[in-house]
Amino acid sequence: MDFILILVYMLLIYGLAELIVNAIDVLAHELKIPEGVTSSVIASLVTTLPEFLVPLISFLKGSKETMHIGLGSIFGGPMFLSMFGFGFMLLTIEAKYKKFKDLYDLTNILFFLLAFNVAILLNFLPFKKPSVAVFLLIYGYFIYIQFKSQKPANEEEKEMLFFSKFGIKGYTKTLAVIQGLLVVIALPFVIDGLVLSIQNISHILGWNSYKSALVFSPLATELPELSNAFIWARKGRLKSSIGNIVGSLVFQSCMPVSLGLWFTDWHIPNMLMIGGFLSILSTLTFSLSISKALNVRIGIIIILFIIVLYFLYIL
Repeated sequence: MDFILILVYMLLIYGLAELIVNAIDVLAHELKIPEGVTSSVIASLVTTLPEFLVPLISFLKGSKETMHIGLGSIFGGPMFLSMFGFGFMLLTIEAKYKKFKDLYDLTNILFFLLAFNVAILLNFLPFKKPSVAVFLLIYGYFIYIQFKSQKPANEEEKEMLFFSKFGIKGYTKTLAVIQGLLVVIALPFVIDGLVLSIQNISHILGWNSYKSALVFSPLATELPELSNAFIWARKGRLKSSIGNIVGSLVFQSCMPVSLGLWFTDWHIPNMLMIGGFLSILSTLTFSLSISKALNVRIGIIIILFIIVLYFLYIL
C-alpha cells in the first residue's frame, strides 16, 4: 500500500510543480522579472521550503534520531539533486542541444561549490556557530548577482495562466499570486504524506536514521526541483531549468547548513561525508561538460557511475 501511496504523492507533486512553474512564468512576464531571478531565486525558494523545514523541525525535536535525520537531509538533498538533476540536464543537452554555446553562467555554480566545501571543511574546525554569518552572506550575494541580470522574461514565452482557463478574465497578476500561494500551502502536506510512506518502508527495511535520511528524504524533498527542471526543459527553456537546480543547490548549501551549524555540534559521519563528496563530484562533472572541457557523453557516464557507486555504498 505504501508503494502505491508513494506513486500517488509523486504524481501530485509533479502536478503542483506544473502549477507553480506556470504561475511563476506568467507573473515574471507581467512584472518583467529577469529570467535568472525567476528560476534561480523565486522558483528555488518556493521548492526548497521542504529542504529547510525538514532539518529545522528535526533539530527542534531534539532527539538523537531526529538530529540524525536533520543532518542526513542536509547532505542527502544536494547529493540527490546534483546527481539526478545534473544527470538529467546532460542527457537533455546530448539529445537536443549538441551544438550549444554559452549555455549557462558557471559563476552561479561556484556559489554552491564554495558553500558546500566550506560546510565540509567546518567538520574539522572548532568554530561552528560564528560561521553561520558566512553562509548567509554567500546566499545574500548570490541573490544580488541574480537581480543584476538585465535580461527580462522573453515576450515570446507568454503563456496562459492555468486559473484563467476557468473563464476568469483580467486580474492576471492577482490570480498568478493566488495560484502560487495555493501550491505553497498544499506542497508541505503532500510531501509530509510522502515522507510518512517512505518512513514506513524504511522501518520495514530496518534502515538506520542516517541511511533513511540520505536515501528516502531527498526522494520527497527534491521532487519539486526535479519536476520544475523537467517542465522548463520540456518547454525548451534550458537556462531556466539549470538555473532552478543551481539556485536550489545554493540555497541548500547555505540555509539548511546554517541550521545544522547552529543546532548541532556539526560532526559529520563518514556516510554523509561521502554523500557530500559525490555531490561536489557530480557538480564539477556537469560544469566541465557544459563548459566543453569534458565531452557531454563522458560527463553522463561519470554521473551514472557516481549514482551506481552511491547505491552500492548505501545498500
